[in-house]
Amino acid sequence: MKRMKASAFLKQPADQLEVAKAPDGAAYSLNIAGVYQDSVTRNWAMQSCRLATQLAGEKSVQDTWYNAHSLSDPGIFMEAVRAALVADVIVVSVYAADELPLDLYVWVQAWLPRRRSRAGALTALIGVAEPPNSQFVRTVEYLQAVASRAQLEFVPQERKRPVLFDATETELITEPGSLSAQALKELYGEQQDVYYRWGLNE
Repeated sequence: MKRMKASAFLKQPADQLEVAKAPDGAAYSLNIAGVYQDSVTRNWAMQSCRLATQLAGEKSVQDTWYNAHSLSDPGIFMEAVRAALVADVIVVSVYAADELPLDLYVWVQAWLPRRRSRAGALTALIGVAEPPNSQFVRTVEYLQAVASRAQLEFVPQERKRPVLFDATETELITEPGSLSAQALKELYGEQQDVYYRWGLNE
């Protein structure tokens, strides 16, 4: 799979990345679009979706889900952007971290300035250790800033982070696909904070 370069997408002129012609969701009363990190965070997202389906009715809900790591594929990335543009509820199911997966930031930056003003919500399902720490606070602050700029209701929910004993699996849980802080600094410069880097303070 050819990996998408974040900087290449973000430097494209707006008309080249414009995805305003999103799928028609008129047949559904509730459109849900979500991004998750792995099988655990996907289960959290599915549980949330099942509750919404019970309330709205199965035939009234359209939901699309994307693994954050799959967003490196340009085709999947554009599908995920289009889904976010028409979603009534955007779900981000992740582990609390100082830095979330890079492709998730790129996805947000692609749909955020192009989403037309419409009512909706951003539900953040955040896996945390006991007790919640600074990583949880940082993750909540970032997603809250995204919701605020998109004029979406922000609905944060804590999820208990699983404890795994297998060394390999534990490594995947503690570093779920995100770039290291050093790698991000090399990409975007030593002095750029994540909020400024993705333009959320404009």
